Amino acid sequence: MSYPRFMALLAESLVEEWLNRNRFFTIRGLKHGVGEIDLLGIRLEADGSVTGRHVEVQASFRPIGYISKLTDTIAKESGKGRASAVARTSTQMAECAREWVDSKFRAPQKVKIREQMWPGANWSYHLVHAVVREDEEIRLFETEGVQCHSFDLLLRELSQRQDQAFCGSAGGDLAEIVGYFSANMNSSE
Repeated sequence: MSYPRFMALLAESLVEEWLNRNRFFTIRGLKHGVGEIDLLGIRLEADGSVTGRHVEVQASFRPIGYISKLTDTIAKESGKGRASAVARTSTQMAECAREWVDSKFRAPQKVKIREQMWPGANWSYHLVHAVVREDEEIRLFETEGVQCHSFDLLLRELSQRQDQAFCGSAGGDLAEIVGYFSANMNSSE
């Protein structure tokens, strides 16, 4: 397994644990054609409604490029590949962010999968990210309706949570390590 894929799996395990501790039942790595949904979380609320979270995870700690790829049009106009790390204008960044959100969350096949799994669930879109090249890209995802969570804050929350009633995913052991490290760092200061 390649290092980037290994890091992505570790990060997804911790995000899954975060969802589980927030009382979400989770499915990870849901395939559809050549695409994949990182995580789906579902929770039954006290009023009988169903809350769903569609979560994508970006686990780069030394990013070179953007999270979103260049659109086909921008790539063609610039003569660059879609994954090019070439600097983008604000307009280009907004177009690329919108296309990324559409492909990750609003694509018809993803809407169909979510609705087939849990009809009538109230879905929200989430991105858990590590280090990003451009903070502006995160702000643009948010304007497109994606709730963005830094990996840093997620780790802090996992390390500070005292209740273990809802842990149990593969990320539970990792979260315990993070909590142990955090507690020992605080006590040695």
